[in-house]
Amino acid sequence: MSAAPATAPVPHEPKTVHEEVHAHSHVDPTRTVCIAIDGSKSSDYALSWAVKHVLKPETDQVVLLNVRPLPRMAMYGAPFLDYSKAFVEVEEANKKASHELLLEYAKRLEPYNMHVRAIALRGDAREELLFKIEDVKADLVVMGSRGLGAVSRTFVGSVSDYLVHNLKVPVIVTRLPEA
Repeated sequence: MSAAPATAPVPHEPKTVHEEVHAHSHVDPTRTVCIAIDGSKSSDYALSWAVKHVLKPETDQVVLLNVRPLPRMAMYGAPFLDYSKAFVEVEEANKKASHELLLEYAKRLEPYNMHVRAIALRGDAREELLFKIEDVKADLVVMGSRGLGAVSRTFVGSVSDYLVHNLKVPVIVTRLPEA
């Protein structure tokens, strides 16, 4: 009788992570507006544009969304080494940066007396944003354009393009004035 070949445990990716980082409520909102942010000039502009042209403090709930990537570790060393500590350190650093970014953007909305929720997501930006935007029952989405050219969009894919084609609610994609 031959022994079954030994197999290393296959690491699995943790379940979806959605962390509510901030919530400020003063009204019973009648419209939910999601704003996807990543800390870029494009997302700064999208937030400013939304404040100026779309958001109404009397009726709107603003949901700020940031997606951090799953940590990726190159395994160039010996396959028997334990990389879990490094993985956890990268994940914690990404989580901290995401939470700080969301709190910074929420603070920018304080002078406008907005009802704000800030939610940190983890995973593929397209899939996570699509899920959470539908989950919060958004009425509108505002996001910045990264300004990818046609070739880059084809190979890398555009988050905004994906959401425009897959969401059932309007998506406003702002472009920097100088772009």
